Amino acid sequence: MVSQPSLSDVTADALYANNADIRSLFLKYWEELERCPNCINLGMGMPPIELFQPELEAQEEFDAGRQIWQAEYQHQAGDKYVREAFSKFEAERTGIAYTAENIMLVSGAIRGFSLVLDCLVKDGTRVVEIVPTYPLCSGQARNILERRGGAVATVVPKDTNTFQITFDEIKPYIQPSTIIYLTNPNNPTGLYLPNDVLSKIVTTCENEGAYLIIDQACDIPLASIADDRTYLDSPSVIRILSLSKTYLLAGFRLGYVVANPQPIEIFSNAFSFADGNAPCVANKAIIKYLNNSQLMPLFSKVSRYKVELALHRLTKCSSIIDFIKPEACFYIFLKLGYPRSSWLLFKQLVSRGVNVVPGCLFGVREGCWIRVCCGREDDVLIDYLDKLSQALDTL
Repeated sequence: MVSQPSLSDVTADALYANNADIRSLFLKYWEELERCPNCINLGMGMPPIELFQPELEAQEEFDAGRQIWQAEYQHQAGDKYVREAFSKFEAERTGIAYTAENIMLVSGAIRGFSLVLDCLVKDGTRVVEIVPTYPLCSGQARNILERRGGAVATVVPKDTNTFQITFDEIKPYIQPSTIIYLTNPNNPTGLYLPNDVLSKIVTTCENEGAYLIIDQACDIPLASIADDRTYLDSPSVIRILSLSKTYLLAGFRLGYVVANPQPIEIFSNAFSFADGNAPCVANKAIIKYLNNSQLMPLFSKVSRYKVELALHRLTKCSSIIDFIKPEACFYIFLKLGYPRSSWLLFKQLVSRGVNVVPGCLFGVREGCWIRVCCGREDDVLIDYLDKLSQALDTL
C-alpha cells in the first residue's frame, strides 16, 4: 500500500504551489521529474514523427540537412524565400494579404515572445496575462518586467468550467502603453477565443494604443475553420507561431513572428545584436513543407483522432469529474475529484510513475486540473492512459 503524504507535507506543498513564482515552480516541476526518470510521459513532449511519417514528403531533405549542415548567414529576419512561403501560408489561413515583410523567423515561439517583449516593454509598462496561460510565456514576462521596471496584471476568467474570458472582463485592462498577451488556441484548454471577443479586443487595443500579442503555438484545429480573421490585420496585433507544434518540427527550434512591417524591422534589428543572424534552417525543406497543402489537414485529422481516443479511454476513470473538449492541438485539460492541489496530485502521480502537467503551472489555482498529451501511438497512448487511470483511482 502506498503511504499517504503527511498533513505537514500537504500544507507545505499547497502553500508552495499557490504562492511560488511560476519560474521557480516550473523549475521545481523538472526537478520532480528528474527524481523519477522512468515515468511514462503524458505531460510535456511532442507527438513522435512516426505518427505522420508516410505523408512527410520533405523528410529526406530534413535528414540530409542534418548530415550536410551548411551554416550560411542570411537576412536578420530570415531567408526571404522562406518568409514568402510563410506569408503565403498565413494569407491562406487568415485572408490577409501578407508579404515577406510581415514575417520574421525566430528560434522557436518562446524566443519570438521574449524578443517582442524586449522591444516593447518600457519603464512603467503593464503586461496583462489571461489565465490559464503557458508557463514559459508567464515566466518570460516576469523576467523582462523585472529588468525594465514594469508590472504584470493577471486576469482570471469568472468561467472556471472552460476558462473562456469575456470582453467585459478584459476591457478595463486595455489602456495606453499596455501589452496584453494570450494563447490562442489556449494552452492548456485547447479552446479558441471566440471571434467576436477577439475582434473587440483588437479594435479596443488599436483605439487605446495598446498591443495584443497572440501566441498561436498550438494552432492545429481539430475541425475546419472558415471564419473571417481579417481583423488580425491591425498594427496593434503581433502573432507568434511555432513549427514545433503546428508542423511537428520540434527539433528545429523554429518559429516566426507575424506583424506589420514596421515592428518586424524593429524586432529584426534587435534580434541581430542579441542573437546574431536569423536561425539557419533547412530552407528548401521548410518551403516544401509549407507548399504541401495536405499536411495541415493530415495533422488535424490525426490529432482529432488521438483526442477522441483519449477521451473515450478516460471516461472509464471515475476520478475524472470534468474535462474540456479541445478545439485544437492534442492536449486535454482534465478536472479531478482530488481534494488537494494539482501540484500535490502531480507529485503523487510521479511517485507512481506517471508524468502529467499540473494546472498550477498554467496559473489555475482553483480545483484540481491536469493536462495530458494525446500525441502518442495508439498502443502507447492506451497503455499510458490506463496506467494514469489506475494511479488516479488509487488516490
